[in-house]
Amino acid sequence: MEVSSRSESHLYFLKRLVISIWFLAMPIATPLLAQNPQTVVARVGKQEITQQELDDSVFFKILPLEQQLYALRKVALQNLIIRKLLESEATKKGVTVDQLRREFMAGPVSVPADQVDDLYRQNLNVFALFSPDEAKEKLRLDLEGQARLKRYRDAIALLRKSYPVEVLLSEPRWSLMNDSSSSFKGPADARVVITEFADFQCGYCKEVQPTLKQLLQIFPNDIQLNFRTLASTAHPMSLAAAEAARCAGKQGTFWKFHDALFMANDLSSETFGKLARDLNLNVPEFDQCLSSGEMRPGIDADLSDAQRLGINATPTFLINGRLLTGAASLQEFKAVVEQELSRTQTGSAN
Repeated sequence: MEVSSRSESHLYFLKRLVISIWFLAMPIATPLLAQNPQTVVARVGKQEITQQELDDSVFFKILPLEQQLYALRKVALQNLIIRKLLESEATKKGVTVDQLRREFMAGPVSVPADQVDDLYRQNLNVFALFSPDEAKEKLRLDLEGQARLKRYRDAIALLRKSYPVEVLLSEPRWSLMNDSSSSFKGPADARVVITEFADFQCGYCKEVQPTLKQLLQIFPNDIQLNFRTLASTAHPMSLAAAEAARCAGKQGTFWKFHDALFMANDLSSETFGKLARDLNLNVPEFDQCLSSGEMRPGIDADLSDAQRLGINATPTFLINGRLLTGAASLQEFKAVVEQELSRTQTGSAN
């Protein structure tokens, strides 16, 4: 019996899809590189050099590598988890893992012709060397493959509910050296401390402020927000704005000034003076603080911490030492905060 070219193409695509999923679920080996911090790595006479001392000397270089290693292990762990889920369900059903995968993707898949036509029209340039019929058939098969892959992922999601998964992989946590206690809000004993490295002239920093306010409203008793300055040389007024905010902080209005700076259309000396008057600050005292440069050491300390941790972009957040970069969504922040609240409640070391 002769198999049509269309059926061959269809079967070929399915085989490729099954092979791809098989590789995704395969275990990925990662070396165990961690050593005890007190491990002695060298001796000079009677003096010992420990792993901790060695790591501290290149801390800012090690941290990004640890983050990359964690990302690799996280992906590998997810692959292993999927493999274990498949093995458990296959054993329960009395089938092989490959049979179970095929079962998850089996069944008819209907791709509407108008969806194929629309996608073809949107990608005419891509298919310039194809005939319309060939191009549409390829698109149809691709859409069918995507539908089957979604069916497979939905089945895995259901397995996660049948076989509860608890992830205990420890994420790298970064610690700060310098204290910035004058620029925080929230409970002093909060279980979750969010440290924000930001620049008052950074558009993404401005964009994330409403999200942070929402987060504090959702978890009023659990979060402390700590502001750190990471002024950019690309923003000519960011350093002066940071000094102005700290000078306002001397009079107990750091956060009001902070909010006003992010709401301002432009930043200038005139803007700082107007905000000081609007917030009923002691203006001569505020001006004297600005002109004295007394806030620079604190700003330099923030910069030193950022450099030590390899942080060079704003906004960057440390949530109980866990790194979160960019103007993250409320859902992303909530997910990490809830994980941290759960961790601190259970006393987990992760």
